[in-house]
Amino acid sequence: MNRDLFLNEMSNSCSLESSFDVGPCDSTQSSIADQLRAVKDGETRRDYMNGSVLQCMTCNTVLGDSLGICGEVQSLQLIVCLKVSEDVRVSKQLEMSLDGHLAFSTYHVLRCAGCKSSVGLALHSTPEHLSALRNLFLLRKELINCYMLRNGKYVQASKMCFKHRLMDKNIKELKQDLEAQLKQVKILEGMMDKLCTHSVN
Repeated sequence: MNRDLFLNEMSNSCSLESSFDVGPCDSTQSSIADQLRAVKDGETRRDYMNGSVLQCMTCNTVLGDSLGICGEVQSLQLIVCLKVSEDVRVSKQLEMSLDGHLAFSTYHVLRCAGCKSSVGLALHSTPEHLSALRNLFLLRKELINCYMLRNGKYVQASKMCFKHRLMDKNIKELKQDLEAQLKQVKILEGMMDKLCTHSVN
């Protein structure tokens, strides 16, 4: 793979700007909605050489890259993507799951343009607890290889974590903002109490 060509293509496509921690998967599962908000609202720097390319495990067709990833659903072993390559074909037929984690959900199958095999799904309608995943591209980790730009090696996606780096930071900042606002409210309450006391007197 020509790295310079790939980096040039990524710099021309201004979509998601994100950075990820890649490491052993743990059992902690964060809110999907929080992950999406962290990606959409956070400002991150482009760090291409720490990125990865998602490829079909069967035929090595490029399906996407780490710039398009906004997290993962560990319980379902799915990579959540806002954007995928043109070689991911969305089936027109709508299918339905009647059992398992996706019970009572309808979805379109995602297929690799190279080998025509199924590589994931795009949820169309879901129960409330899966609503944050609707209309996103969900790639099955066990069917994906990741080409690491840093060292030129392939790693199975099932052995990687795609947790967004900004999520914990955003939660801490939100907590600090809420605490600051609470202090302001208490100060205003004290001022109002004093004004009410003076008015009565």
